[in-house]
Amino acid sequence: MTKRMLLALMILCLSIGLVLILNPMDILDQQKSERPTMIRIGVLPDETEAKLRERYLPLFQHLESAVGLKTELVVPKSYSHLLELFSQNQVDIAYFGGLTFLKAHKQLGAAPMVMRDTDLRFRSYFLARSDRIEKTIHDFKGQRLAFGAKLSTSGHLMPRHFLQTKGIVPETYFSEIKFSGAHDKTGFLVRDGMVDLGVANASIIDSMFSDGQLSKTNVQIIWKTPPYPDYVWAANKGLGAEVRNSLIQAFLQLSPTDEPDTAILNKLHAGGFLPASLDDFQELSTIAESLGML
Repeated sequence: MTKRMLLALMILCLSIGLVLILNPMDILDQQKSERPTMIRIGVLPDETEAKLRERYLPLFQHLESAVGLKTELVVPKSYSHLLELFSQNQVDIAYFGGLTFLKAHKQLGAAPMVMRDTDLRFRSYFLARSDRIEKTIHDFKGQRLAFGAKLSTSGHLMPRHFLQTKGIVPETYFSEIKFSGAHDKTGFLVRDGMVDLGVANASIIDSMFSDGQLSKTNVQIIWKTPPYPDYVWAANKGLGAEVRNSLIQAFLQLSPTDEPDTAILNKLHAGGFLPASLDDFQELSTIAESLGML
């Protein structure tokens, strides 16, 4: 082999080596710089799909304008289905209740983004028909109780906790326990006399009174729970930091003093958004652990 041929062979080997070394880095850099074209947003199915679309469409339009990405509403079949979709990376960000967020963080690495100002002091309502003579929860001993979904913070976890503080174990205190699956369904079960007592998300029940789905002539509030932290918008760990931070800023810039923003916030029953952290849910985590629900 001549010196010229040997030199050419060495150059070829060096070139191949450089390609092998550089190409993986090039690919990694390209992956890091890739930006999704659409954000898939999952929400809890706590009302009908039509109501959910009406509630979230103005917010999604704002996010699209602020971040420059299309959005897609993902409505799961149930609370557990939302967790499943999140685990399968079919949802980029999700609007979780406190309990589903804690599960998503513990099992799937969900990162808290923002909360409504109202979510730091959320409440549940215990409801009964207005023609009932019972005036306290203890008066409903031996009667039928409806929770919301089993994984609902405001429709099950915290109401169960507050019942426990009153010395009430639902399965032995009431004659029957139902899980409606959604807050509006609980309201309808009470209204229609299918259960004697029901407990649901205060914000949704207030909205149902406002739009006429429920009337105080046929449904009354027996008890309002003490406040507790609840809902949070959280990001899938697969969502890039740049997009996640852009979304957070888009939420935070919604202002109650701006008329178009106010229209969006009113749909969400919010006065504005605040940064969220794991510390906000520490007490909730302790309660969920104590009840064996986490």
